Amino acid sequence: MITCDVCGAVFKTAQGLAGHKRLRHGAYGLANELGTALTTKRLYRKVLNRLGEKLADRLAEAILESHGQEILDRYLEELSQQGLDLRSLGRYRNLRAIIVAAGESNRLLPLTKDKPECLLEIGNKTILSRELENLRACGIHDIVVVRGYQGDKIKYPAIRYYENRDYQNTGILRSLFYAKGEMDDEFIFCYSDILYTKEVLELLLRDQSDISLVVDTDWESHYHQRRQHPVSEAELVGVEGDRIMQIGRNIKPPYDVHGEFIGLAKFSKKGAEILRANYDWAIQNYKARAFHRAPSLDKAYFTDMIQELIDQGYPVCHIDIRGGWAEIDTLEDFDRVSRELQLVLKVE
Repeated sequence: MITCDVCGAVFKTAQGLAGHKRLRHGAYGLANELGTALTTKRLYRKVLNRLGEKLADRLAEAILESHGQEILDRYLEELSQQGLDLRSLGRYRNLRAIIVAAGESNRLLPLTKDKPECLLEIGNKTILSRELENLRACGIHDIVVVRGYQGDKIKYPAIRYYENRDYQNTGILRSLFYAKGEMDDEFIFCYSDILYTKEVLELLLRDQSDISLVVDTDWESHYHQRRQHPVSEAELVGVEGDRIMQIGRNIKPPYDVHGEFIGLAKFSKKGAEILRANYDWAIQNYKARAFHRAPSLDKAYFTDMIQELIDQGYPVCHIDIRGGWAEIDTLEDFDRVSRELQLVLKVE
């Protein structure tokens, strides 16, 4: 139900936005209309229905700042009733990110002799700084980093840290589970050696699946003239409809290669519970034996665990992109991305 206090809050906020010079002409006019149409609830609903996501989002940010969470929640509910669900955006829900930054990155020596690869600078900003900026731009401020090699060099404020001191003998999956206690709700999982645009992250945030992975369907173009990172090492996926059926370096019939997993995934609260439960199960059932393509569970990749979930019958969905990201795994990658940052991150 639309109430006068919410109408009043939106009215005042819209008046402020109506005078904002950076709004496009159409948005400017709509903000003016919203500011003058709140005399009746009928007109209020009509204007809400015409807002469009960008202006509705601007209003939401301003309402939160000036009127608080309670009024914002009611405004978001009213928008949802009009078919516009801003709550699918990360900034309007309690969302956590876990970044795994424990690896030694020998392929980037000598650049990583005295620092982890996430602290290498691309265009005067570290890889990790760029990742943090994207997360925060999408409203994700609850951020966890798992450190390992040269971990004491990673000292960003307002972040919780976990340590994998056995990083030389363990893989990325084991590193992730040093932060197991943080997987009690919805979370984003991120590699620390990738760059991606805000738009790529927003696509992932909109997905409502319990487990979803970002997949680049234009993956082969990344391996043109890429000699130090052979295509045989790509984390490929085979799909059926909206579900991933195989993930790893070798996709076997009946599936064809659909794309490459970029190192960015999302788990709902239910998805996080599934991940934790199956990892605990794997600890008991994969003692001293291979775990998918890894020689042991401790040395497993994240994608090995995803394949285990698929094999257990859990749906894992793919969010398709074409470009808009880059991996920095070798000196060749570092040089190319440093030279062509804007081109590399271009989204088709």
